[in-house]
Amino acid sequence: MKMTKISLFIMPRSSKAWHGSEALWITVGGWAAAAERKFGKAYILTTDRIALPMEVLKYPLGKVPQISKSRNKKLSSFLPTTLITLIKDILLWKTSLYNNFFKYKLPDLENEVSLVWEQHDFFPGIGYKLAKKHNVPFIIYVHAPQVWEAAKWGVKRPLWGRLLEEMETRSLKRADIVACVSSQVAEKLITMGISEKKIQVSPMAVDAHLFSNANPQDIIKDYKLQNKFVIGWTGSFRSFHGLDILLRVFKKVHESINISRLVLVGDGFEMVNIVKLTNELGINDFVVFTGRKSFTEIPNYVEAFDLAIVSARSASDFHYSPLKLREYLGAGKATLAPNAGEIPKMFHNDIHLKLYNVGDIEGTARKIIDLYNDPEKRNLIAAKGKEYILKNGTWDVELEKLINKNR
Repeated sequence: MKMTKISLFIMPRSSKAWHGSEALWITVGGWAAAAERKFGKAYILTTDRIALPMEVLKYPLGKVPQISKSRNKKLSSFLPTTLITLIKDILLWKTSLYNNFFKYKLPDLENEVSLVWEQHDFFPGIGYKLAKKHNVPFIIYVHAPQVWEAAKWGVKRPLWGRLLEEMETRSLKRADIVACVSSQVAEKLITMGISEKKIQVSPMAVDAHLFSNANPQDIIKDYKLQNKFVIGWTGSFRSFHGLDILLRVFKKVHESINISRLVLVGDGFEMVNIVKLTNELGINDFVVFTGRKSFTEIPNYVEAFDLAIVSARSASDFHYSPLKLREYLGAGKATLAPNAGEIPKMFHNDIHLKLYNVGDIEGTARKIIDLYNDPEKRNLIAAKGKEYILKNGTWDVELEKLINKNR
């Protein structure tokens, strides 16, 4: 009889944290679900509770306070922005899992522990201690070095930023494997002094089990999408997603395809601006804003799409590994994606997906119109994309890669 093993996954923040970046919870849920299938049990540890893989897909739990742009401006009017950043960093440190380890009971570890996985953050969690205790591999997963990425968004941390980056580096050096989402992030990690031998590029992936039984009928009915050509997008309304560009692309598309509809699933700071622009462009009757949806509902929305799109504001220094791209492909949807970062290196244009040049409104619109006019081509790309992602882009595949690297 095969003995059940336990995998431990560490998220150094609370269940309400990373609001607007739910992809981080989806990521740990995907990894943990794969480990559960592989070993038998998986627990996800946060600062306020222990969760199972499927539970974190509904995070953040409870009501999360919204901080509007206007409130941020009011704070900045009497406090320097750098001071606000420093206060936030101190509060994050105080609430980190490292400092709150003993506030709850750990899961029953009567069975053998297989591995310890931790989401990289400004401040380390307890993964290293647990891995040492149970003498198992310690894996850190990095979406991006935190100080480095924040600086790209204009966040300044004079003096203490360097100390934080040194703390990040020490934490990463303790890992047996540093898994990261893209080669661009891997290159940054090497400049930080992380051994290349430890680094494994593990792009965002998809849990195909979640997208295998989707039912879009209620969504199609509720939003009056019957007999429409539905172009869909999911995510957070943030500036770097370039949704204003997507709206202008859609306006061009709708001028040629009057049955086209754009469905935007999500919310965020930029939503007010995007709704306003939709009205200014005169396309408000053809754009659907669904608001934020639980991740467990997303497969049903994606299934309602005829064509899915990954949007972007800029192709320069595109170090992300879009989760939505894998979800679209895993759901068997023909997908447009930016010709940027890892994407053209991992997927073949006109076979797995359709690439477009970021900012080329006319060209992107033309690609969408061409796919509408050629349903056979559209269906072929959808089928090939799904076949590729199920073979190469699931969390189960990524887990096997890490296990093999540690052997």
